[in-house]
Amino acid sequence: MFSNIFINRIKSSIRAKDMIFWTWIFPILIATLFSFALGDIDKAEQLDIINVAVVDNNAYRQNEYFNKALDEVSKSGDNQLFSLTYVSSASQADTLLENGDIDGYIIVDKQPELIVKENGLNQTIMKNFLDSYQQTYSSIMNIASNNPQALNHISVNSVNEIESFTEEISLSSNKPSATVTYFYALLAMVCLYGAFQGLSSVLHMQSNLSSVGIRNSLAPINKLRIVLYDLFGGFTVHLACLFIVLGYIIFVLGIDFGNKALFIVLTCIIGSIVGVAMGALITAATKWSEIVKTAIIICISMVFCFMAGLMISGINYIIAQNIPILAWINPAALISDAFYCLYFYDDLNRYFLDIGVLIIMAVVMLLGTAILLRRQKYESI
Repeated sequence: MFSNIFINRIKSSIRAKDMIFWTWIFPILIATLFSFALGDIDKAEQLDIINVAVVDNNAYRQNEYFNKALDEVSKSGDNQLFSLTYVSSASQADTLLENGDIDGYIIVDKQPELIVKENGLNQTIMKNFLDSYQQTYSSIMNIASNNPQALNHISVNSVNEIESFTEEISLSSNKPSATVTYFYALLAMVCLYGAFQGLSSVLHMQSNLSSVGIRNSLAPINKLRIVLYDLFGGFTVHLACLFIVLGYIIFVLGIDFGNKALFIVLTCIIGSIVGVAMGALITAATKWSEIVKTAIIICISMVFCFMAGLMISGINYIIAQNIPILAWINPAALISDAFYCLYFYDDLNRYFLDIGVLIIMAVVMLLGTAILLRRQKYESI
């Protein structure tokens, strides 16, 4: 009996083109739009190497300290700040500046001076570098004038060294991203769209709404077993669609979800169960037509996804800070937060808390569905 109901449910789900569209094709289209619209945000937030010209005159060559300071910040590597171009005269530097080949140039007379064409982030960084150098150099000269012997303990490289008493650490080995949260909320939406599978399964048990429900009601089999097997078939199809969307986001669009693959799969499975259970509960709790039930599911899913940050990034954290109860009863927010924890945190305590709450939600909704279905009786069919 199980195999018969399970296989037939999968076949009927695959034939339901509208259901496949909303749980597979539509999310892929949205993910593609996200990729085109948001793909350059992370790159824009990264600082590029600044192109700087240096007038290679006698004053510059004789300034050993400044030479070393520029070389330090222009070395190839992760911490490279400047890309230097040496010119023989200020007129050549002016030509490069006018053509947009450099962001500014440095000329040394009595002290280094910065020449720029316009104001901007790169120009501000260049000015801050020169100001920092000047302050450090002036401090060394003051020390030398008061205690000349102290110069024996100051190296050339120390001019560009600033002692730090704090250490910058990262909570995760993954790169920070401002766009990945949109894809988390999108996957949460796909999980909640499993409600359409729950709707279809429970609808097949309601004799007043479908011909299939009439036949199932007359069958000499426990109704809860029928709906459970049917729900499992719908869950299987929905989970397959969810994995297709996840694979498209990761392998086609190139969105990094971190390196915790097993936990990502677990989150998808739990999220899918919650979505299917939500649809089953809504269908069992209402006596309206299939169209009205579908509209209710769409409205609830969209509200949950909005509060999870699908439309406005960060709205989920505003809600969590000001109305925390809404964050804890919102399955989309919990699913999105679970993905967030896997990507940004190495500690999984918060992740397992999200998963635990989702499991409780699924159990409560499935029990509620079972209770409601047991109470449903019809005077005539």
